[in-house]
Amino acid sequence: MGAIITGWGKCRPPLSLTNADLEQLVETDDTWIRERTGIESRGMCHLETTDMAEVAARHAMAAAGIGPDDLDLIVVASVTPEITCPSNACVLQERLGATGTAAFDLNAACSGFVYGLATVSSMVAAGVARRALLVGVEKLHFVMDYRDRNTCVLFGDGAGAVIVEPGPDGAGVLAVDLGADGEIGSTMVFETLGTRGELSRDRDPAQNRLHFEGQAVFKIAVKGMTESVQRALGDAGLSTDDVDVVVPHQANERIIRAATSRLGVDESKVMVNIAQHGNTSAASIPMALTDALDQGRIAPGDTVVFTAFGGGVTWGSIVMNWGDRVERIATSDAEMAPPTGDVFDLLADNRAFFAPLHDD
Repeated sequence: MGAIITGWGKCRPPLSLTNADLEQLVETDDTWIRERTGIESRGMCHLETTDMAEVAARHAMAAAGIGPDDLDLIVVASVTPEITCPSNACVLQERLGATGTAAFDLNAACSGFVYGLATVSSMVAAGVARRALLVGVEKLHFVMDYRDRNTCVLFGDGAGAVIVEPGPDGAGVLAVDLGADGEIGSTMVFETLGTRGELSRDRDPAQNRLHFEGQAVFKIAVKGMTESVQRALGDAGLSTDDVDVVVPHQANERIIRAATSRLGVDESKVMVNIAQHGNTSAASIPMALTDALDQGRIAPGDTVVFTAFGGGVTWGSIVMNWGDRVERIATSDAEMAPPTGDVFDLLADNRAFFAPLHDD
């Protein structure tokens, strides 16, 4: 028995932070950002992580033609959870009305969706779960210093979700490659939600913003994703010539192009939607998958490759034989409540919190 994706959906918050907006916040410009990242704007969440997760989940369930009572597993992949306990998956379960469904969170940073898909598909294939909801969701602006142009131009907020169900033999996940290297984990760190240190400690802006070593991350990402895809394809008995679509983590367009070029995959087969979303960490692949399906870029029986790298450092790739359905069974009208202010109002607290790092 295989495990296939039968539903998909995303949530892009209604507020956008454009490159023109960033020009008012930090010393940068549109050309500099687009040439180095491929990003033009990114979503900004005025509510909470679970609000985005709920919208994406409802779209995915509608696409699969199921309701909350049909679920028996919910997994939320995130590095920016709304709270620590109960898990965000449990909060989402209550929001959806999926009473009694197993639920837990997973943190593999930007590789979270790939790790999550490997987990839920294995459980479905083994008969442990029948219908699983997997959500990748991030509210990354919370840890961004909007005076640091090396990081704040990259990241956005959003959520993507899929439904995983049993499929026929030969369909679904064909191979998985997962890995990590904690020795180089210091290249991407933020401690905002951690318990390290004294209970009464003040929040130090220098310790609670994202630490990101861009050049090192670029090299790690290109090498890590390339080698991970090669291993996964080898395990599936396939080559890059057999690949129909690659849906990579949307970290940086230059990283995506470098990795897929090294693999020998034609650009026409690579799904890239970073321009309007930015890097949304664990949400980026399911958001890109949703766009790929809605744009008709995936056909029944296609060989689809997901690949990602992230903090930890983690990496992972999945080779999947797509099922028969590439169209939604139904649609949902779920959406976030409208914001009461603009994007500058939303980011005012961030700017104030990190201001001491930039005072002369």
